[in-house]
Amino acid sequence: MVPGMNILRYFPLFAFSVLLTSCFTSDADAESSLTLRLTDAPIDEAEHVFVSVRGVSLNAGDEGWVDYDLDEVQRIDLLTLQSGNAFTLLDDIAMEAGAYGVRLNLHSDDDNQPDHAIVLTQGGAEIALEIPSGEQTGLKLNQDIVVPVNGDADYVIDFDVRRSIVKRGLGDDYSLKPVLRLINNSQTGSITGAFTDSQLFTEQCSDQDPLTFNAVYLYEGHDVTADDIGSAGAQPITTAPVIFDEDNGEYRYTIGFVLTGDYTLSLTCNADMENSETDDELLFEQSSNVMVQVESEEDES
Repeated sequence: MVPGMNILRYFPLFAFSVLLTSCFTSDADAESSLTLRLTDAPIDEAEHVFVSVRGVSLNAGDEGWVDYDLDEVQRIDLLTLQSGNAFTLLDDIAMEAGAYGVRLNLHSDDDNQPDHAIVLTQGGAEIALEIPSGEQTGLKLNQDIVVPVNGDADYVIDFDVRRSIVKRGLGDDYSLKPVLRLINNSQTGSITGAFTDSQLFTEQCSDQDPLTFNAVYLYEGHDVTADDIGSAGAQPITTAPVIFDEDNGEYRYTIGFVLTGDYTLSLTCNADMENSETDDELLFEQSSNVMVQVESEEDES
């Protein structure tokens, strides 16, 4: 067990471990700073999802919005930002202490390449993604970044692709309705685990390929009855794909940037059936409880 953590296991077939990271500073002479990164939750019916990012804007209230542009526009494949991976938007920049509104600024131009696109199959064509709003004003998050006095702030923007991609009509017509959440990374961890072949093969699965349509859903609280996105039941905080680790021959998953607390993990092998705007009949075959908890200094003494 990692020091500073408690892990509760109620379902022995669902093996997992948790790594907790905590970033604080106690140097009274230190200046305040901010690091901001971008990560993603996966989608199963696409090989790539591209968005063009210009930078971010921060708003300290009366001072208005201040732009922090990247050195150059980055066309980011969001599906590379899974399993704890992230793209750095701001890297340890000096900031005054206080609360800041956040806006992710996208880029749009008139060249022949779509700025935002989805690729459905390996080697397939790019299909332009229409974003109903946000290209001109940016994508505003509903939470503030808080930079402490003489301390470091470390945040992650989670761009939830599974919730954000909307299929329109019967053809290959998609729009991007961005669903973003802001995570304070000062006390987050990553949950990792592995499955055997037999755990990924059941008659109810979408297919018999362990590399497709298997995903782990994360819910807040213990003993949660898993349900799909868009249903009337419990809604997952995020999801993670099950991938094959060639180094150790295991089917593994990693959920990054998880805040401390109680959670339920559930596995489905029907992730291709997920439609974020409808109630779908996903089968969740395995579940497990996990508790991520930081010990206080009194507990360690």
